[in-house]
Amino acid sequence: MTHYRSALRTEAKAILKTNALFAGAKQVLSSAKVDTDSVPCWSVSTPSEDREELNRDHFRTDTNLVVALSIKDDAASIEDVLDDHSETIETLLIEGLKSNTGVQSVLLRRTEIKTGPEAKQIIGSVMILFEVTGFIQDV
Repeated sequence: MTHYRSALRTEAKAILKTNALFAGAKQVLSSAKVDTDSVPCWSVSTPSEDREELNRDHFRTDTNLVVALSIKDDAASIEDVLDDHSETIETLLIEGLKSNTGVQSVLLRRTEIKTGPEAKQIIGSVMILFEVTGFIQDV
């Protein structure tokens, strides 16, 4: 039986791959070094979760799902481009995970954008933290 966090990551990746941006970018581990040779690249991880016992074998889980995307673009527009990509990610995952997995809620908790110079273009990254709430039963 597949662990629910693994299933959540798998579904998030499948949803993102339906978008041309992700289908054409390299999928990497969340700890991967990002440089000019590796962009565009993206990752999905579930680094932490909180669990509340509801009764002996039923639990509420609040899982942190992190999506990171790194691209290369012109300095004048990279933050706007990353904002557009973050909106796409938010829409795809909030709607898709609710529809496809039966989770209770998918909340956007934080978005971070970072940029840094690299040659004539800028590498920029957007990291989006979602809190995914679900109910599980231990068997």
